[in-house]
Amino acid sequence: MSTGSEDGPVTVWYLIGRLDVGGAERTLVDLTTGLGERFEPTIWTIESGGPLADEVPSDVPVRSLDAGSKVDLPAVARFVRALRRERPAVLQSFLFFDNTLARLAGLTCRETTVVTGVRAVPDDRPTQRALVDRLTMPLSSAIVSNSAAGAEWVVDRGAPRERVRVVHNGRDPAKYDRSAPDGYRERLGIPPGPVVGTVGRLIERKGHRDLLDAWPTVRAARDDAQLVFVGDGPERDGLRRRAERLSCLDSVHLLGRRDDVPLLLDLFDVFAFPSHFEGLPGALLEAMFAGLPIVTTPVDGCSELVVDGEHGTHVPVGDSGALANAIAGYLTGPERASGHGAAARQRANAEFSLGSMVNGFESLYDELVAER
Repeated sequence: MSTGSEDGPVTVWYLIGRLDVGGAERTLVDLTTGLGERFEPTIWTIESGGPLADEVPSDVPVRSLDAGSKVDLPAVARFVRALRRERPAVLQSFLFFDNTLARLAGLTCRETTVVTGVRAVPDDRPTQRALVDRLTMPLSSAIVSNSAAGAEWVVDRGAPRERVRVVHNGRDPAKYDRSAPDGYRERLGIPPGPVVGTVGRLIERKGHRDLLDAWPTVRAARDDAQLVFVGDGPERDGLRRRAERLSCLDSVHLLGRRDDVPLLLDLFDVFAFPSHFEGLPGALLEAMFAGLPIVTTPVDGCSELVVDGEHGTHVPVGDSGALANAIAGYLTGPERASGHGAAARQRANAEFSLGSMVNGFESLYDELVAER
């Protein structure tokens, strides 16, 4: 297979663990949907399947290593053989395991340019991962971060600054300009009253426990308020038990993983995102496109998206009292909430469209291929 030249499309292979619901996976699907005809994308998954597989455009091949685990050596060997045989122009990865595989596989095929990713700025990274990342980082021709904070983080850990690029996440604005149909809320079992919602994997670093701890105080300000969690993960059962202990389970709704997020956002009055660390969170960006006032923490990409007092309100990480007061302030001050929501939508439309993201990656690919 041609690696791409003036006579044909630029072949780009994307490598990811699995097409699960997540920020990197969503970015990948949206990117392959938006790429121009000059590019010929293929998605490789380390493990097969995933709920987002059905959203990949029909003309984009999805190939799987069908690995039993992320360290399945026969699967790795199959990928290396395919890479050497087909020699794509660009091999791009996003997360730790696929970054490591892409870098090592790239050693066997010098015709392929390896682009790896930074998707978050962790504050508790395992030592072994940090060491592997540092040792393999020089094998990347380029490292793409979805946030300026991520770019600085990886430079501080040894990446040459000239190899690090920032391409912000993007979304299709039209997708979030939608209204929920009549009776939609009732079918979800959400009683009348203002809705505070959050979207994301139910994992500890997303700050969902802090949100639950804040909820009794919010309910004291608006006793008809409802709290909605969209997403699934290992924290789900623990969050339910915590809500029971706080005697607020009747107003807490754990909806699980959903494929109707734009409609759910239309039901929300306030978006809460008290994460402990992030890259450039897609869920927060989607809330901005939906025109919601946002309560979030001033960490990493969250602070890049939401300006305190303009698009939302910042609260300290882990401060459930400040979180409760900020949410209650929006519920009892609809004019301020509306103003911040409108400003959030305006900024999202102006700076974080899907087209801007795709253009950023296309420009990077053109530059890297021209350098070879």
